[in-house]
Amino acid sequence: MPKRMKEEYKPETDDEHLGYLIEECGEVLAAAGKSVRWGLESCNPELPEELQEENEAWLLRELVDLKRAIRLLEKHLN
Repeated sequence: MPKRMKEEYKPETDDEHLGYLIEECGEVLAAAGKSVRWGLESCNPELPEELQEENEAWLLRELVDLKRAIRLLEKHLN
């Protein structure tokens, strides 16, 4: 289940919504790029073992965040 966003981080203005969307797009691009380069089953060996996750899990987690950013922006614009 995705984590809930803390109230103090919820975007309110146009710029905050767009900034949040851009940030999440960048995180999806990073996860997708590492997945292409190293494979979906690979993980970042530079992270402590307890923080390591396969690129596929990382990408899926970032996609959830991006979908949230899209939903919030759509709601804000409507």
